[in-house]
Amino acid sequence: MKLWKKALIFFVAVIGLGFIFNNVVMPWYVRHNTLVKVPSVVGLSFEEAKKKLDAAGLEGMQGDIRYDPSKTIGTVIDQLPLADQIVKDSRRIYLVISGGEQLYDVPNLVGRTVRESKFILSQRNISLNEIEMKPSVQYPSGIILEQKEHPGSKVKKGTVIGVIVSTGMESGNIKVPDLMGKNLEEAKKLILSSKLSIGKVNFQPSTTVPLNSVIDQYPKSNSMAKENDKVDIFVNRETKKTVEEKDEEMNSMDKEMEKKETEKKDTEKKETDKHKDAEKKDDVKKDDKVKPKEEKKETPKIDKDKDKDKKEKDEDGTKF
Repeated sequence: MKLWKKALIFFVAVIGLGFIFNNVVMPWYVRHNTLVKVPSVVGLSFEEAKKKLDAAGLEGMQGDIRYDPSKTIGTVIDQLPLADQIVKDSRRIYLVISGGEQLYDVPNLVGRTVRESKFILSQRNISLNEIEMKPSVQYPSGIILEQKEHPGSKVKKGTVIGVIVSTGMESGNIKVPDLMGKNLEEAKKLILSSKLSIGKVNFQPSTTVPLNSVIDQYPKSNSMAKENDKVDIFVNRETKKTVEEKDEEMNSMDKEMEKKETEKKDTEKKETDKHKDAEKKDDVKKDDKVKPKEEKKETPKIDKDKDKDKKEKDEDGTKF
């Protein structure tokens, strides 16, 4: 290659490196070490604050969410670093966002006492208001029957939850009969004959009373009730699952018995076969012992017959 060509290539390479250094490396280096003043973004929406920070060469990042009823949801209520501080270019600025007014979940209070409900609500900054008192066959006195705000709904701090509280069963002139241990049909007849109504019939398994018999009741026996008040009864009845489990257990037992019976028969067959084999061996041994004796007896007899025939022939020859 000619010298002037080498010089030309070198010259072009130097110009290229100089261009990259001046237009890429130096601006990056200078910008990286540039100090900028943090602008104030408090009061802006998160998107507006992010754009303002980007324009200043900074990066806006969402930080914590703080509940503040005086600020709209999504508004920047604090920033870190604070406004007017001098930081390096591209520094991250963390923004605290307003979550608006905090809402609380309403718990389920039905079936709880008033005292217990007040304690649960106080932990959620909610209070209890006993709006109404009402008699109940299902719940005793002091137990909450209903609540005005549905469980799981969201309410503000300080919200008052209205409830209806049981005063227990109104006293009447009818004594609730004792149904414990009675057959279901018999229990129904006793309820109706006492001028009361049959309430819910609940079925559940029990080992304390026979099947289809009452294991519990509400109201309890001997308590006083009014005409047509409902009486709930709980009856002993095996569930489908329990029956299936018992069937499966019986099938397992049957299979186990069949298995044992088969094993027993196999063992007896083996013993029988063993016995037969032993008897056959004994018979073979006896045959082996008897056979030689018979041959010894037969052999002399044949020889005597031969000698007799020979003697007869000789005598006949002598006569002639």
